[in-house]
Amino acid sequence: MPAFFQWLDGVLCAAKKVVVQCSPSYLVLIGVLLSCTAQAKPQKVVSINLCTDQLLLLLADKPVIQSLSYLASRDDISALAHEAVGIRKNHGLAEEIMLMQPDLILAGTFTSRPTVFLLKRLDFNIIEVPVARSFADIRHNIAMIAKALHEEQRGEQLIQAFDTRLALALATQVPQPPVAVFYRENSYTTGGNTLAHTILEAAGFRNLAAEMGISGSGHLPLEALITQHPDIIISGRKRSPHGSVATAAFQHPAFQAFKTQTTMVTISDPLWICGTPLVLDAVENLLKVRLQLAATQQTTGQPTP
Repeated sequence: MPAFFQWLDGVLCAAKKVVVQCSPSYLVLIGVLLSCTAQAKPQKVVSINLCTDQLLLLLADKPVIQSLSYLASRDDISALAHEAVGIRKNHGLAEEIMLMQPDLILAGTFTSRPTVFLLKRLDFNIIEVPVARSFADIRHNIAMIAKALHEEQRGEQLIQAFDTRLALALATQVPQPPVAVFYRENSYTTGGNTLAHTILEAAGFRNLAAEMGISGSGHLPLEALITQHPDIIISGRKRSPHGSVATAAFQHPAFQAFKTQTTMVTISDPLWICGTPLVLDAVENLLKVRLQLAATQQTTGQPTP
């Protein structure tokens, strides 16, 4: 344990000893007060994670939201950046969160561990929301946060609307799903056990990366991409025309030639980075592409490029 946390741990332990030495009547009073506080509906909620930012915006009234992470305002990664306007932002630092004295803190499992450790040791009410890799995970996280906010009914309504919309997308299936692949900077792709994979399958596509044995994020060499010849290639953002080392594969003559033989699709990053009901926008966009491919194949009588 770092020296700072050892020192802090000592301070907190000393404080606890002082409490233990109090008379029983004081301890009972403290217990009652803490119990009441724990059961009260949070009035000052802070989020220090991009994905919990968005779930909080969907589940809580704005006056309750004390602060969101600074990433919440970035429309290149947040699907609700417009809703975050006017809300105080934080950089996930323990010292700034402590000064806000929030009733509830929402963090992700990959949020800065020192920050989470310190806030927990100071007995702040902090919930760590796991990364969503499936639609079931999205439902679970919505219910978890809704319960913490005392907004169970709102959470149930959000889940119900999500399931209704998802059912409509899943109702449209094709006998032979086309093959798709996420292909990003530095030749990275997204395989199985990911939210992106779940989105692809819901839209009626096979995930090339998953079929190649890639789980999570992985590297897909340009040669392998061309050899496997997917029906569509999905990118997440518009790339600079000037190029860079990270986008070298996209500038390669072989890739430029291959683009004419397949379908290139751009799905906005904010739609599938975080596990929120907004991922259904990505599902529906890909569903339209799949139906267009099927229509082209039916018209020409030939497999789609």
